[in-house]
Amino acid sequence: MYAMSRITWKFAVLQGLYWIGACVVCSFAERLLTAYGCSVQQVGLVMAGANGAALLLQPLLADLADRADGPSLKSEILGAMALSIVLALFQLFPAARLLTTALLFGAMSAVTLSIQPMLNAVGFAYVDRGDAIDYSLARGIASAVFAAFCFLAGYLAEWRLESLLWAYMLANFGILCLSIVFAPGKTRMAKARVPHTGTVALLKKHPYLLYFLFGTVLTFATHNFLNAYMLSIVKTIGKGTHEMSAAIALAAVLEIPTMAGFSRLMKRFRLESMLLASSVGFTVKHLLLLLPLCFGAGIWSVYLSQAVQLLGFALFIPAASFFLNARMDAADKVKGQMLLTEAQTVGSILGQLVGGFGIARIGIAATMGVGCVLSLIGLALFWLCVRADRLARKDARRLA
Repeated sequence: MYAMSRITWKFAVLQGLYWIGACVVCSFAERLLTAYGCSVQQVGLVMAGANGAALLLQPLLADLADRADGPSLKSEILGAMALSIVLALFQLFPAARLLTTALLFGAMSAVTLSIQPMLNAVGFAYVDRGDAIDYSLARGIASAVFAAFCFLAGYLAEWRLESLLWAYMLANFGILCLSIVFAPGKTRMAKARVPHTGTVALLKKHPYLLYFLFGTVLTFATHNFLNAYMLSIVKTIGKGTHEMSAAIALAAVLEIPTMAGFSRLMKRFRLESMLLASSVGFTVKHLLLLLPLCFGAGIWSVYLSQAVQLLGFALFIPAASFFLNARMDAADKVKGQMLLTEAQTVGSILGQLVGGFGIARIGIAATMGVGCVLSLIGLALFWLCVRADRLARKDARRLA
């Protein structure tokens, strides 16, 4: 029987706590903000603004962490968690002005989104040191935590909406405490003052990254549109919060086998092949949602679409993270993870804006159709990414 190392357990707990907070600010943003009085369009603007702020913070945090004289990953995580708890406390006392409440929620969301690449980098710091950590298994366990909390959150939201904020604060406090003993300080490469590469220079050095990043943006635009507006999707077929939380939880549960078994998958398949397969999974999932929205299928079709998560998101997250980590120089590891999260964040902004304004202007079915087109273009870009990467590696072997 496989026994997990203590490091893997700690990283799994760290990731699980993070995804509890992410569930609140992402999957239940529409539920919370509409309760505060926001319209669907305003929800889109708030979340797009939060993702935009995270887009600015992520490269700054990654650049500082890669510098020898900058703060450590541990310091950045501790500071972000403390700030997020304070912002959530203010949310327990909604302001009289809707704008103030929306800004506070947006700031809380931005902090949560900004810290994701830092937490991923914690895991890869142990991977690169050669410690006994199973990154993908820990991430799979985190998906199980996310699934369980999403299902529970649907009932919590119906019971007392502010209980979601208490869960968010408790999860972030747990991250803060665990990071004190688990998150690393400066890496050996940073201490040795190895120069890190600027983002533009990094893109020139790895041309396939442009295809990768734009493909991620378009794919995650549709993916995040679904996550943010799942409540609106299930309402079109006469369902509500319980069905929304069940659909999100189902997708998260089905991530577990793929993520937990990813270490074994890496022994049989190439990372670039799994990256391309995950893009196909995303596209199939998105196309399946046209069944309830355009053809009147029932809630089973939403669940069927969510079930494809095991071939899309569940495969993409570890495959993309390992794909970039394997190709980045030692001094650019954090920046590599940052670029991945940055592309996902840009996709979130696009999805929030297209979703919010699309639902209001052309309806949710037509908006989903636009999302499917974006997903198909993303699939084509990932194919170009894999092709360019293989050609570059082939040329490098020939020159060597």
